[in-house]
Order: sequence, then C-alpha cells, then structure tokens
Amino acid sequence: MKKLHYLAIAIVSISGLRPAAAADSRVLGQAGLTLPSIEIPSPEAPKSNMWLTLRKIQVNTAAPEMNDKLVGLVDKNFDSYTAVRELTQAGFKVQAYQSNTGGYMVFADVTGQDAADWAIGLARYYYITEVRVGQKVYDQIFGARNKSTYAVKQGTIKGGMNYSPVDLKVDKLNWAITGGINHSPANLKIDHDARSITGGANQSWVNLRFVWSTEQVTMLGEANNSPVKYTVNWKQGLLEGYASASPVRLEFDLGQGYADQTIVSIKGYAGHAPVDLVFNKVNGHIGGSMNHSPVDVNLVNCDIYDFLQYFFLFLKNPALP
Repeated sequence: MKKLHYLAIAIVSISGLRPAAAADSRVLGQAGLTLPSIEIPSPEAPKSNMWLTLRKIQVNTAAPEMNDKLVGLVDKNFDSYTAVRELTQAGFKVQAYQSNTGGYMVFADVTGQDAADWAIGLARYYYITEVRVGQKVYDQIFGARNKSTYAVKQGTIKGGMNYSPVDLKVDKLNWAITGGINHSPANLKIDHDARSITGGANQSWVNLRFVWSTEQVTMLGEANNSPVKYTVNWKQGLLEGYASASPVRLEFDLGQGYADQTIVSIKGYAGHAPVDLVFNKVNGHIGGSMNHSPVDVNLVNCDIYDFLQYFFLFLKNPALP
C-alpha cells in the first residue's frame, strides 16, 4: 500500500456528524428506493451495510472542490488488501493509502461517472466507516432543495404477521416509529445522542438503550413486559440473546461481498417458536413464518437492518393472549 503524508490526513479530517436528509439513488433503488435525478448506472455494490449508511457520507471539508474522487476510511480492524480486492471486483477504481496515523483509506476515481451514486454504493460496505465527498456531490445527495429527500426518509413496514395487521411508519427525519402491530399501537422515539429507544408498543412500555459499532448493535433494557438483551452482528450474520421472555437466536447471510445475492435467509428461534424467513433485497418483501404464524410484510425505504435491529417490536408480548 502507498504511504500518504499530511495532505491525505487533511483531506479526510473528521468533523462531527450532521443529520443527513437522505436522497434516492440507483443503488438504493435496488433496495426499493428511486432517485429520478440520478440516471447513470451505479455499481453493483453489496447490500450488506449497517442501518446508518447515509450518515457515513460527509463533505470533504479540506478539499470541497474534489468531486471526481471519493475518500473512504477503512475500518482499522479490516484488511485493506481485501477491501481493495472486493471494491475492484464490484467495479470501483480504487487505490489504498496509509496515513501517518497508521490507518488506511481508499481513493475511488469517479471521473465521468455518477459520483453521488457511487458514493452511496461505497458507503454501503460495512468496513467503510466514512465516505468523504466534494460539496457538489454532497449537495446532490443531501441538498435541502432535493424534493426526493423527504420521501426517502419516510419508511414503511406493512402487511401481516402474528395473525395481526402490520402498519408501521419508520420516520428517519425525526427518528420515530409509529403505527400499529400485534393489535396495538406503536409509538417509539429513537434518540441517537442518548442512544435510547423509549415509548410504547405491544401494550407495553419500551425503555431500551443501544450500543452501536460498525459491526454490530446491542439492545438492552425492557420491552414487551420483559427484559431485552440481544446483539445483531452483521459480519457474523447472527442475532442472539433474549426478548419477550424467551431466548432468541437467528442466523442470516447478508451476502457481504456478493453483489448478485438478492435473497437473505433468516432461520432460528424466538418467542419459543421456530423462525424461517426469506427477505428479498430487490422488492423489500419478507415472507415465511415466526411466532407460530405466517409472515407477509413489505419494507419500503427500509431494509433488513431495520427489521433485525428492532426485532423486539415484531415479537409478541408474552403477557397477552
């Protein structure tokens, strides 16, 4: 790998995260979203990424005019050679550099390409912790005048499960989950600063805190009138712990590094019942069975990360019939 000195460090200098009003893109379109303003084909990037993908994208404040190159910071625990190989196989023109701090970064040349779409594609890799883009590219994705941003941040999960209709709204502008599930209203507030989820769902108070990293998220607290503690590890493909007065263990394969994998299988047990689900990345449909009942729901502007992270919400309250 090439050694990059102080200039590179300045380019990727890290500032605080700003709330991002997400935009549509062709990459997101393959997960059920659209962006009319971006029409150039995007790379077939893996869909396996953490739930705050868009928050990785930041303005390259040291070089805001650099719109033809993307700077991706690589997780310090991930092998940079593997990152370059996977990204190259996915169509990115990348080179890796090492800064004086000992960390690695990749520079992706997007000259003549749709930089906004490639930036979102790069950010979807779990081992890319941050993507720095030029001001013009950032404005194209998150611009306040982009009328598509509001719709993208308003997700829904609708259908049926637990012999009950499901009609949930996932508001990623105000960070709230509202609607109904399990024949009861849901009203949850997600506070990223306090790393907490509070409110009510399944006829029970919800008081949770979450511990987040690039590879996993852990939920701890109380929901469904019972203690909750489970960890979703995206890299290992495992959700394990307990919730709704029962042990929970789910195994899944997000197809990390495989652009053509569109089906995710989720198998295990929860709520003292087997779980056998299939998620379609293209149309956002989850089908199968859990809680001794069929599952038929559609995710719009959401992803399997939302479903697994907030899994406590989709379990039944053991205190209710």
